[in-house]
Amino acid sequence: MPIASRPGIDLYYEAHGPEDAPGLIFAHGAGGNATSWWQQVPEFADRHRVIVFDHRGFARSPCRPEKQLATEFEDDLIAIMDAAGVSRARIVCQSMGGWTGVRAAVKYPDRIGGVFLANTPGAVQTPETIDNLPILRDRIEKAGGLGGLAISQEYIQRWPAGGLLYRQINAYNAGHIPNIHDPAVYISPDQVRASGVPFWVLASDLDVLFPDTMLNAVARAIGAEYRHVAGAGHSTYFEMPVEFNIVLREFLGATG
Repeated sequence: MPIASRPGIDLYYEAHGPEDAPGLIFAHGAGGNATSWWQQVPEFADRHRVIVFDHRGFARSPCRPEKQLATEFEDDLIAIMDAAGVSRARIVCQSMGGWTGVRAAVKYPDRIGGVFLANTPGAVQTPETIDNLPILRDRIEKAGGLGGLAISQEYIQRWPAGGLLYRQINAYNAGHIPNIHDPAVYISPDQVRASGVPFWVLASDLDVLFPDTMLNAVARAIGAEYRHVAGAGHSTYFEMPVEFNIVLREFLGATG
């Protein structure tokens, strides 16, 4: 299987689509892995070199708990790009994946053609994200983990099979403990703007982890385009893939 090696870890990735097509990388959240993007890969691999991967500590990229550091995410991404032969790419980030996209854009702006933050502020530190942090932790603790909040109850009631599939994909992430709340991980809005990388932010009204009002404020702080999808929870890409893919195509058209 394709592997990108870094000190102490082998990172699993997949490459789909023409080798000479523009790079498009999907960075999953803490409830997912490379498999999560099954509704996006076939839609975009005809015109893009699509890369999906397992973050360190997830699914097929196991590592020791002390090595599950979000401060390594951007270098992991570049290692995957190098291994896949992708010199420059746009990054689609869901939830935790936003930490990867934001940090990569700031550290490697010449390699990143755009960042699409889906239901995530990424590592951007604003008054709104700081205020949301204790609320986020409290909700996850009361729910007994992220799994009960990552997709909406409305979606599970509408399509129980989809809810089961989400839980099955998540079950392959045994032992993952991403340290995305380390103060060293965070990036200021000024750093994001200074990167010169175009950002878009997508939010949904049923997202109980990163509310749309907070994400709208983050978009304004970093000078990003803002889009909203009604009727979806935290995992818009999974719950409403048609609507998600439409907005993503708009982003690709604007940043190509």
